[in-house]
Amino acid sequence: MSGGKLPEGWATSTINEMCNLNPKLKLDDDLDVGFMPMAGVPTTYLGKCNFETKKWSEVKKGFTQFQNDDVIFAKITPCFENGKAVVIKEFPNGYGAGSTEYY
Repeated sequence: MSGGKLPEGWATSTINEMCNLNPKLKLDDDLDVGFMPMAGVPTTYLGKCNFETKKWSEVKKGFTQFQNDDVIFAKITPCFENGKAVVIKEFPNGYGAGSTEYY
């Protein structure tokens, strides 16, 4: 951060110090998980996820991995501009995967 001073009691930090970015999940191949295509992400942050249930073996490679309570959002235009973002909730067994076009 450059420029002005932070308010008293605040500290600077990097995003990597505050959260895990795209950690790889190691799950049983037969585990049921959620699969979120781009069309399943609502255009409102608190909207409901529309996901499919798949086996982990079907989605563990070639997709972005996430778990319940992760925040995902589109990194491509126009999906990003249309507000495609959601907090992942209620995935089977708490895990899932989806488009590589998610952060």
